[in-house]
Amino acid sequence: MNQPVEARGNSRQKIVDTALKLFSQQGFEKTSVREITKAAGISLGLMYNYFDSKEALLKAIFQESIQNIQDSFAIEPNDTGRLALLLRRYFDAIEKRQDHWRLLHGIRMQQHLSQLLAQETETLSNYIIGELSLILKNLRYERPLHEAVLLFATIDGITNHYLTNSRYPLDKITHLLISKYI
Repeated sequence: MNQPVEARGNSRQKIVDTALKLFSQQGFEKTSVREITKAAGISLGLMYNYFDSKEALLKAIFQESIQNIQDSFAIEPNDTGRLALLLRRYFDAIEKRQDHWRLLHGIRMQQHLSQLLAQETETLSNYIIGELSLILKNLRYERPLHEAVLLFATIDGITNHYLTNSRYPLDKITHLLISKYI
C-alpha cells in the first residue's frame, strides 16, 4: 500500500533532520546510514527509497540550505532596508539552525566532502555575491562587486566565529555590520 503524499514528505524530512543532527554532532564520516535510520525510527529500506546513498542525503541537506538562503534574499527589491533585513534574517537563521550551519561549515574544511559539493557551493557563492552586488549597487557603492565579495567574506567569518564560540556577541556584531553598510 502506498503512503499518502504527506506521510512520504514527513518521512523524507525526518530522515534529513535526523541525518543533519547526527552529521553535525558526530561528523559525516563517523555517522552510518544504520545510525540515521535507527535514530529516525525508520527501516533501512525506507531510507534507500528516498536517498540512494549517504552522499545523496548530504546533498539533500545542502540543497535545503541553498533554498533557505535563496528564500532569505526574496525581499522586496525596492526596500531601502533590504540589506539590513537580509543580514538580520541570515544571522537569525544561524542562531535557530546551528546544527545545520555547523555541518555546512565543517564540510568546507574537509576536502573530500567539499569536492562532493563543489558545484553546488560555487553556484551558491556566485548567487550570494551577485545578489549582494546588486544591493550594494543600489546603495551606490563605487565598486559593488568588490564590496559584495568583502561583505560575503565578513558574513562567513562572523558565522564561523559564532558557531565556534558560544559567547560570541552576534547581536552586537550584526548591528555593527549593518551600521557599516547602511
